[in-house]
Amino acid sequence: MSRIDVPDLPQREVLDGPLPFRERRAVLKELAERHRKATKGDKRRLLDEAEKLLRRNRPAFDHARPIHSFDGIELLFYIGGMEYLRGSAKSALQRVHGMPFAWSLNPYRGCRHACLYCYARIYHSYIGFEDPADFDRVILHKADLPLTLQRELMARRSPLLGDVAIGTATDPYQPLEAKERITRRCLEVLLEAGQAVTITTKSPLVTRDLDLLQAFAAYGGIRVHLTVTVLEADLWRLLEPMTPRPDSRLAALADLRAAGVPASLFLAPVVPAIGEREALRVLDAAADVGAEHVMAQPLRLSSGVRTWLLPRIASSLPQGTRELERLYGRRETLPTAERERVMAPIAAKRDALGLARQVPPLRRRGEQLTLFATESLPMPHRA
Repeated sequence: MSRIDVPDLPQREVLDGPLPFRERRAVLKELAERHRKATKGDKRRLLDEAEKLLRRNRPAFDHARPIHSFDGIELLFYIGGMEYLRGSAKSALQRVHGMPFAWSLNPYRGCRHACLYCYARIYHSYIGFEDPADFDRVILHKADLPLTLQRELMARRSPLLGDVAIGTATDPYQPLEAKERITRRCLEVLLEAGQAVTITTKSPLVTRDLDLLQAFAAYGGIRVHLTVTVLEADLWRLLEPMTPRPDSRLAALADLRAAGVPASLFLAPVVPAIGEREALRVLDAAADVGAEHVMAQPLRLSSGVRTWLLPRIASSLPQGTRELERLYGRRETLPTAERERVMAPIAAKRDALGLARQVPPLRRRGEQLTLFATESLPMPHRA
């Protein structure tokens, strides 16, 4: 097999600072194009050559702005327009206040699902990615997160109180998880510690970890939330362009329930003027697959969501876009009267279908179940 030549870096003195992101990406795109044209046997060799090149020229591939949460950032691979970066986790668990869960855990930053309404897109700018599109195409993962999590739990003098929510910012079962298995390895650590865990995802990949989820369920320590916001194909592809099909998520929910794993549905966000009728269809589907509970919440139109969402739906849904602008004005949330108008039919149908039932709180292994069940209303991450 002949040696695969890797393109040289642009001739540039890097002592005065790193290459701009644009120049770095040009090199990586050439690597990706060579990978696309290579034979199957050569692809692995090309990736090996690319990794060596990037290690040799690491200063040129550092970001111009620091990556605050990732030490030792390095390129993993760049294929098909996607750039995957890995780094070390300074910490695993983040303390949360004012939410139904006590701790959050996010194996990935950035999300391949590319949902137009995702509020977490703005967070990528905090770590040096100023183009909002990079949230969908530059995915950072913490390769050592399970080990960091294990160390944190072992260092504690007392058990971790409260639920650990996995997927509060980006999807823990996005495509990279199939390869890296970081979420699964974190679940193994949490299971060994007997913790209570919630998972929020749009991916049927969650059923891969059914063995672990059943072990959590044996002591009442798990609840999985599948997010479904619309069923109609064109609307789904517009709003959630890279997500698994809604019917595959519903099938995953049914599989979880059949296996004895507590599973609910997140109907969030409900996009006024666009997704209201779809929300009622989703409720019917949730009842059909045996969802324990449905949590519904209207869209929060923050500035980052507004500037990304509205221009991208305007040509396909001009009337709906104008109505959204009218309803929200300059606000992030709907006025009280409009919120009640949008959510009242959804709440009524949810009640009628038995999808507003109370669910028991989660508990750690060995923890006694309380006498009174309380309704669990975990907040959606991206929905």
